[in-house]
This record gives sequence, C-alpha cells and structure tokens, in this order.
Amino acid sequence: MIKNLYIKFAFNLTILLTVIFFYNFLHAEEIYFDLSEDSIELKTDFNGKEIIIFGLLKDDHETLLTVKGPRSKMRIQKKERYFGIWINNQYVTYSNIPSLFFLSSSKEINEILPESILINEDLSFEKILNNKTFNQNFIFKNDQKNWNENFVRIKKEQSFYKSFEMKKVKDKLFQTSVFFPTNTIPGIYNVDIYYIRNNTIMSSDQKNIIIKKTGIGSQIFDFANENAATYGVFVIIFSIFSGFIAAALFRRSK
Repeated sequence: MIKNLYIKFAFNLTILLTVIFFYNFLHAEEIYFDLSEDSIELKTDFNGKEIIIFGLLKDDHETLLTVKGPRSKMRIQKKERYFGIWINNQYVTYSNIPSLFFLSSSKEINEILPESILINEDLSFEKILNNKTFNQNFIFKNDQKNWNENFVRIKKEQSFYKSFEMKKVKDKLFQTSVFFPTNTIPGIYNVDIYYIRNNTIMSSDQKNIIIKKTGIGSQIFDFANENAATYGVFVIIFSIFSGFIAAALFRRSK
C-alpha cells in the first residue's frame, strides 16, 4: 500500500511540475513586435527610407532593440603628406563587421547589461570591434584604440551607426523610427528585440528586413557579383572604347 501511495504521489508531482513548466513557458516571456514594412527596394531614385518598429513592453523588464546589416569587411585609411602630396598611406581592415547598426533601448545600455554580454552579442557601438579580426599595413604604436574610435565615429557620421530614442506609450508600448540612408547596401537586415531583467537577457525575438536592388541597377549588380572577372574585363574594354570615341570627337571638333 505504501508503494502505491508513493507511486501516486510521484505521478501527481510530475503532473504538477509539468503544468507549472508549460504555464511559465507560455506566459512568462512572451514578445510581440512588428515593422511598418519588411522590405525596401533600392531604385535609381532611392534617397533613404524610414521604417517604424513597434511592440509591447513588459513589466519589470528593460527593452533593447537592434538593427544589424549584412556583415562584411570594412577599411578605414589615414592620409599622410609626402613631398607635398596627400596619400592614403596607412589602413586598417576589419572583418565580420555589421555594415549598419542601429540601437534603441528603454534605458542606458551600460546600466542594464554587463560588458561581457555587450561584447559577445555586439550590442555596443564602442565595443563592437572587440574580438573582431583585422589586418593593417603598419605596426600599431599604442593607437589601436584611436583607430577603433575613429572607425565608429566615421560610421556614425555616415548614419550607419546610430542610436534612436525608444518612445514609450503609457508604459505599455514602445515605438522607434529608423532611417536607412541613401547608400544602404542590399541584403538581409536583422531586427532583434531583447527583454532584459537583472542584467540578464531573459528572451529575444527576431524579424528581417530585406533590402534589394530593382531595375537595370539590380541586373548590373547581380552580374558584377556573379561574374566578377567578366565584369572587370567588360569595364576595361568599355573604358578604352569610350576613350577612343572621346579622342575622335575631340579631333573632329578642331
């Protein structure tokens, strides 16, 4: 009889724990957010595009939003003067860097997450270059930090790295408007929302914005990427042919 009571107790306890687990799973960390648009067409007359991101806030949580563009290699250069001529003598090339990085949070980001998470998740302008591979054509002389800071500064000036105000509506909703500049590159842009509590990311969700070229510009772009060698030869031939035409017209005009 005692054995049967033990089995019954264990069975009931299993059911109770299962119910508690699924209740917490379904209700504790739900996320809802959406985009005013999830695609952008880069036409010849494209001069930038604004997209609104909105969603629900969660009680006792901070909210963080990021928009990250396709990762790529990026180079910054330093000009130096030689014999009266300014040339790009030094450069640093960073690898695996988001081509665009927008950030919006309900509170100062350094106050809601520790530095280790900011670095590992690429959630800070100032720390985004940490743990990234790079190469340079010179030896650093205690100025690597300056190069990193200049890289971030340049990207901010170009409107590719930017922080936005997260507007709250009656502490229930958030809204952020992000602007994609004129020279935004095609690709998939990740929009991530994080709920944060006690300096820990409790849950997250992601949506995508697809940015693509359209028209003749799209065909040229695709051809150049898929047939780089052929495209290069074509550009050289076209340049030579254009030079001959220009020279002929110049002689005829004399």
